[in-house]
Amino acid sequence: MDNQGRRLEEGKKLTAEVEKTLEEGRLMLAYTGKKVRLHHRGEAELMREAIWNSDEETNALDPIVGTTGNHQTFAIKTLGSKHIGTCAVYNFDARDGQVGIRIGNKNYWDKGYGTDAMSILVNYCLTILGIARVWLKVLPTNARAIRCYEKSGFTKCGKVVYDGIEFVMMERRR
Repeated sequence: MDNQGRRLEEGKKLTAEVEKTLEEGRLMLAYTGKKVRLHHRGEAELMREAIWNSDEETNALDPIVGTTGNHQTFAIKTLGSKHIGTCAVYNFDARDGQVGIRIGNKNYWDKGYGTDAMSILVNYCLTILGIARVWLKVLPTNARAIRCYEKSGFTKCGKVVYDGIEFVMMERRR
């Protein structure tokens, strides 16, 4: 792959570029949208995410429940390189995969960063990983997240209960 990266198609063009920065001794592949860049996480991102995961307000909107199998997790950074969240695809195979997103830095809520990150993640799942169906769970009371997912092409497809908590299921198909 050249330094210009690859073009991804599905509704909009996303640029996959190789970051020039070495993190933990390896070259990082990044996927860039209009507002954010997704790339694999390093130690600094993991420590920041641990702090965000202990925030009561964030956990009330997006409780961490269920189990995860195979996964690929990305740091969400602004185009100015500020780490603002995390997203992942997990429990996936060629047929389907579950995605999740968390904007931990509340200064970036309601500004389109989550929608951009989710669009990049979904396009990565559908085009690079070749997953046919991407799905997620969301609390029915989390209107902000539901709006974000609908903007990213998801539709409601059912309900699921994890650890006694009922979630709305949403999906997007290739």
